[in-house]
Amino acid sequence: MRQLERRLVDLYQQADPTALDVVFSAASIQDFLDSFEYVQKIGAQDRRIVTEIATARRDMTRARARTRRAAAGVTAEARVIAARASQVSEVRIRLVSEQGRLTSTRDGKRQSLDSLNAQERAEAEEMDALQVASARLGDQIRAAQEAARRAAEQAGRQQSTGPTGGLAWPAPGAVTSPFGQRWGRMHTGIDIGSSTGAPIVAAAAGTVLVAGWGDGYGNTVVIDHGGGVATLYGHQSSIGVAVGQSVTRGETIGAVGSTGRSTGPHLHFEVRINGSPVDPLGYL
Repeated sequence: MRQLERRLVDLYQQADPTALDVVFSAASIQDFLDSFEYVQKIGAQDRRIVTEIATARRDMTRARARTRRAAAGVTAEARVIAARASQVSEVRIRLVSEQGRLTSTRDGKRQSLDSLNAQERAEAEEMDALQVASARLGDQIRAAQEAARRAAEQAGRQQSTGPTGGLAWPAPGAVTSPFGQRWGRMHTGIDIGSSTGAPIVAAAAGTVLVAGWGDGYGNTVVIDHGGGVATLYGHQSSIGVAVGQSVTRGETIGAVGSTGRSTGPHLHFEVRINGSPVDPLGYL
């Protein structure tokens, strides 16, 4: 382009000689030949400049096309990157949300497990206390039954052979804990879930052997039904009978509570044969 500019300046400052100008201005043959050669060189140079300009224009056009294609590619790639960044952001948001949900679930399960463990510990402690009280009451029941048997013999009375038929269900509600081993400890009766103050009735006719505080059993009533059979009613909120009192089947003897080693209002009910606990469900 600079060559073209210089050439245009030359053309402006001095006219380009034509072939006729060369012929008529020549002073001799040699002068003509020199001038004619000069004109040819000028023409060749002009053609070369035009060719170079045309080539430069083509190169520029191609370069612009490549630049446009590259720019379009960069724009498309930028859109792809932006889309991927948006996807990554959405995934991250979902992951953070899921992590929060899992953390909440884990914390909830941990709290439930802690609560369950605390409940198990409380019930295990209750079982330990009941086992100690059970052994003591067993001795007390056997002693009372033996005393009653001797008194009957001395009085010439025939001792009762025990309740006839099944025992009455002693309190409203269902079994919440059965008889048997629990957490490596012996549960010597059944627990009947009920509300505080619900009536407790005698499972069969008999004589009250125990009516008072029974350590882990809390407020406790034991009824002797004869024939070595006795029933026990623990954790009462109140007691409605006295030692030595005769009761009939279905008679109210107290109210459901949660006294002693208890985790909530219920009736702990036992059946004992000669002072040893057996599964009450086999008699109810």
